[in-house]
Amino acid sequence: MEPWIEIRPLETAGEAGGVATGLSRRIAERAAWRAIVRERLGPDVAVEYNRNGAPVLIGALGHISISHTIGWIAVIWSPAPCAIDIEPRTRPLPPGAAERYGIATIDDWCALEAAYKYEGLTGRKPPPGRLRFLPHPELTVAIID
Repeated sequence: MEPWIEIRPLETAGEAGGVATGLSRRIAERAAWRAIVRERLGPDVAVEYNRNGAPVLIGALGHISISHTIGWIAVIWSPAPCAIDIEPRTRPLPPGAAERYGIATIDDWCALEAAYKYEGLTGRKPPPGRLRFLPHPELTVAIID
């Protein structure tokens, strides 16, 4: 099976502006990424979480990485380790990120987030030659595959 990436708007009815907040947002995000995984890999796919809280597929099904931001959900699957991070293009850097990590843009932040998901280490630079940015009209999309 070839690696794949799904990036979808996260829509939840009944919330202000169509975007859920708080616990309802987290429930909607989890339901959305799990629906993508079931659509792509089958309805019986089992998921557990590693020590860093990242989802892990049970069995020899390959690797997944999940990212979500307000109004969006993203999933990447590959037979090899992979990672994805998404952020709105207009999002400012988190407070202190520039000083702590020596970064200047939301692209840099997404790269660090993807590296964390890939290697499980905070503040790591992405593996050389493995980081790519995908075009998207509203989001910065960083993947490591």
